[in-house]
Amino acid sequence: MKEQIEAWVSRCQKLIDNYQKETFPTLIRPILVIMWGKKYARIVRQEAENGKVFHRSAWAFVNIENGDIFKPASWKAPAKHARGNIKDEKQGMGLMGAYGPAYLK
Repeated sequence: MKEQIEAWVSRCQKLIDNYQKETFPTLIRPILVIMWGKKYARIVRQEAENGKVFHRSAWAFVNIENGDIFKPASWKAPAKHARGNIKDEKQGMGLMGAYGPAYLK
């Protein structure tokens, strides 16, 4: 499952890179980093310049057991309802945007 999560994060990073290049080409490009926990992988969006990280925020959570993708409720916890799964037909990218998983409607 770790390899699948890493591949999904790589696809999300490409989404962010393309969005950033088209919309905000002069801003610092954010990087997604995986922080592994017991039940969830926290995907952190961080901005760094000259090797110094100056902003970090929880971008998404992924359930390590089944691949469900969650929007963050806080730095430590995911929201209640899954926004997709990394093993679905769209490989988890159906409700993903440059700022993370979409809100439920």
